[in-house]
Amino acid sequence: MKYKLLALDVDGTILMSNHTLSKVTERAITQLVQQGVHVTLATGRAYPSAKSLAQQFRISAPLVSHDGAYVADPKTDQVLYVQRIPHEIAARITDILVSHGLDVMLLHEAYAVTNRTWKLTDLFPLLNAWTLRQLWKNQYPLKIQASRLIAGYVRKHEVCAPKIFVTGDEKRLLEARQELEKAELSGIRVTASGANNLEILPVGISKASGLAVVSERLAIQPDEIVAVGDNYNDAEMLQFAGMGVAMGNAPDDLKQLARHVTETNDRHGVAEVIEKFFL
Repeated sequence: MKYKLLALDVDGTILMSNHTLSKVTERAITQLVQQGVHVTLATGRAYPSAKSLAQQFRISAPLVSHDGAYVADPKTDQVLYVQRIPHEIAARITDILVSHGLDVMLLHEAYAVTNRTWKLTDLFPLLNAWTLRQLWKNQYPLKIQASRLIAGYVRKHEVCAPKIFVTGDEKRLLEARQELEKAELSGIRVTASGANNLEILPVGISKASGLAVVSERLAIQPDEIVAVGDNYNDAEMLQFAGMGVAMGNAPDDLKQLARHVTETNDRHGVAEVIEKFFL
């Protein structure tokens, strides 16, 4: 099989555990793009963050951001697909999450609204100043609006975000998830990209639905796609692609869904995938 599209998750896949990009991975992706193979990013990050990273590799294929809720052309910023959480539903969700003491971020494509003010030095104390600046530029190149009364802000400004990202204590996350399920809020689904977060999306949205938009745009069949990911929000995408690849650092049950398991993100697993299936 000749594969025509490589879809890559970002955190835990392209990036190493310290959230930096290895030269080996950067060189492999850039080389593949230069050879004319389509490469896209399929990430839970907001579109500006995905676009910033795509520019680093000179990726021109449409990008899947917000876990599939927002798909756009990085060359023109033309929106190819978008699905949003209605602002009143988002406000009710936020009320529940805040009541459990969780950190909430509503990821719009142009800005983010959060109930917490934090610094990258709090999260990554071992990184030097230059690396922190690059990480901030790549991960959060969008305006962040902090509001302690976040639900009120969402209602007042009618914030309709494609995705809500939540972090906090694992026990509190579980309790909040259970309350969200009991609240029977229509039109949403809850997933996760790690043990200490939740990702809330419009119902029916996943990286697979976003990748379907990209493949149709590029006239590429699903069985001509290699998709690589490391966590539960990648599951649908790995099943959608002809060759679903789990990173070596992925949970065991995600590896069982994949057709191939590569090396970990700290051992250049993406470069190995490119070598095996494209070069």
